[in-house]
This record gives sequence, C-alpha cells and structure tokens, in this order.
Amino acid sequence: MRYSDRRSFIKIAGGAAVSTALAGCSGGQGGTGGTDSGSTESDGTGGSGGATGGDDGGSADSKRIGISQHRAGGSWITAFFEAGKLYARQQGYQLETFVHEQDAAKQISQVRQMVNQEYDGIVLVPWNESLNGVIQEATDAGIPVFTANNDAPTSAVKSFTAFGNYGAGRTCAEKMYEALGNQKPDVDTYRILNVRGDFFGASNRRTNGFLETIKQHDDVEIVDTVQTDWTRSTALSKVQTWLNGNEVPHGIYSSNMTSGLGTYTALDRQGLVRPKGDADHVVLTQLDGGPEVNPKIGSGQIDAAVDQPNYFYIPLAIKQMQNYWENGDDAIPEPGTELTAEDYSFEPVEHKGVQLWSEPIWAPATVEQKDGHPHVKTNGIVITQENAEAPYLWGNIWN
Repeated sequence: MRYSDRRSFIKIAGGAAVSTALAGCSGGQGGTGGTDSGSTESDGTGGSGGATGGDDGGSADSKRIGISQHRAGGSWITAFFEAGKLYARQQGYQLETFVHEQDAAKQISQVRQMVNQEYDGIVLVPWNESLNGVIQEATDAGIPVFTANNDAPTSAVKSFTAFGNYGAGRTCAEKMYEALGNQKPDVDTYRILNVRGDFFGASNRRTNGFLETIKQHDDVEIVDTVQTDWTRSTALSKVQTWLNGNEVPHGIYSSNMTSGLGTYTALDRQGLVRPKGDADHVVLTQLDGGPEVNPKIGSGQIDAAVDQPNYFYIPLAIKQMQNYWENGDDAIPEPGTELTAEDYSFEPVEHKGVQLWSEPIWAPATVEQKDGHPHVKTNGIVITQENAEAPYLWGNIWN
C-alpha cells in the first residue's frame, strides 16, 4: 500500500479536512450523536447478543465480519450500515450486524459471541470504554477489531475511521462568522447561542472546536449555552423556552443534525425563520446534513453544515481489514501520513439511482495517533447553498 505525504488540500486547524468545491462533480454520493445523527443508532433490531443482519452475502467459506452498533432506526445510520453491507457483498464476505440499544453489557456479549464463533474480523462502534476488555479478548484470539464512527481508548483497536469532530466544530465557527460579517456588517457585537449535546467526548470536541474558534473574534458574544441530549424534541423544547425569555440572537450553532432541526423548528414556530439576505435572518450553522437539512440549506434558511462521509466509514474499515489479513500490522495506516483516493479505491455500485462511492469525498484523510492506535481522520464536507443538492451527499441519497 502506498501512503501519500502530499499536502495539496486545505486542512482545518486541530482536525478534519473539509471540502467545499465538489458541487459540480458528477459522483453519486458524497462520528456522532442523537436519534438520527450518526452515533447512537443501528440497523436492525437484535436480541441480547444476537445478530440482526444474518448472512448478508458471501459463500459458506468466505470471510465473516461482524458489526455492532448502538440503536436501530434513522437515516444516518441506515446510510452507514447499508453502504457497509453493499461493500461486504461486493467483496464476497459474510456480514452480520448486531444492535445493543445503548447497553454496554449487551455489546460486550455480542463481541464475545463473535470471538467464540471465530469471526474473521470485527467493525465496532463501541458504546463506551467498558468495551476495552473484550476488544483485547478479540485481539488475543487473533481477530482484528477496527472501530468506526465512535472509538475505544485502547491500543487493541487496529484503527479508527471517522471525521474530526473538533475540526468540524471549528469550520462551523468559521462559516458562522463569515455569514454574520456578510449579512450583518453593521452589528457591533454578534450574539450567538450555543446548542450543545451532553458532556461526552464527541459532543465536547464539537462544542470546543466551535467555541475556541468563534471566541477569537472580539466582536462575538456567546450569550448562552443550551444543553440537549442531541434529540430534536429536546432541542425544540429547550431552544423555544430560551427564545421566549431572551432577545433573538444573531446566530445559533447546533452540534448535531437533530438538535439543529429542533432549533430550526423552535425558530419557525415563532416566525423567526428567514432566508439569507433578509435583515432578520438568524444565521444557523450545524454539524451534519441530512434529508431534511439539505433542502433548508438550499433555500438559504440554514447557512451551512459540516457533513460526514458516513457511507465510506464501514467500507474504509473493511478495506483496512482486508489489507491487515494480507499483510498484518505493517498494512495499518501509519500516523503522520496522509491517505488519498489512490490508496483506498472503491468500485462504484448502483444504489438508489446513483453510483455510490464514485466520488471519493472521504479523501484526503490524515492519520493521527489516538488512544494507542491510528485515527484515519476522513475529510468532512461543507454543505452550503451552492452544493446542497449535490448527488454525493448522503442525505440526498437516503432521503
């Protein structure tokens, strides 16, 4: 495998690389949180320790891969899982999916089942650090574990694949400040409301990336922080309550898709949603696009979102697993390098009317050391009014 050291793209300080110039491409497509946002959902409805997906492709003597994720339902995780299944089927592997409904003990049981049944590899979206022990058990049994979307703090993980949460938050701050300056040039101090998730790793990084960047500007004030559980209903209720008792802010940042939609609805119910160019427009930036978010960006009601190449996460993990099967630890991406589309190429497949994977929006990816193993930090995609209808965005495929 060739690892490129080229630096021919714009990086976001502290994290993800973000691309905005793909709107004119002809491709067919493009870690986390909440009830449709990418980190706490799964595909299927499994019982305790049971597989939900069954034998999804592959012959009886083909490699068998298990995937364990948090919760069933939602468009983000449907894209995440379906793409993984498509890639496994394309490669002739048996793929079985498990769901544990946010129950760490159940997920531990699921992984242990995969170990006992001698799976060839595991793609894991770990619920928390309590999975470290069973990941080590899998490693000791010669079964490689690759994490995607969420990570585990253990060197027993071969590699972790996801975009950078801190860098995505930083980009949302940059897009927020740019929009405020363009649309409200006569305002002396921009008042911004921060809508965040609970206090855990991914949520903290998304929030810190935004706040540490936006606070570099002397003409910005964070008027308040509204804490949600990253669900639409909670964001709607709490932001609506806040708006009832406070002056309308100039901008609002939401740290995931569903809290962003809840924020939008709270503004809409009070007649405060205006398109860009209107003097009363409230600038909105957020993490994650989606089937409902992208049209609102296209109409100018939401200013920008930083999206994830989620339908590449499992295929990238399996691609690394394939290389590991062939060449061992020497094939694992090395921290300090950069991966390009030439390093991991994917044969497009027809899916939902597009050529999935034809546009390598995951690349380039930087490789960093994290918790004793490499983090393949994929590119993130800035969605603006100019590319909101692009066919490579997952929300325009799974809609």
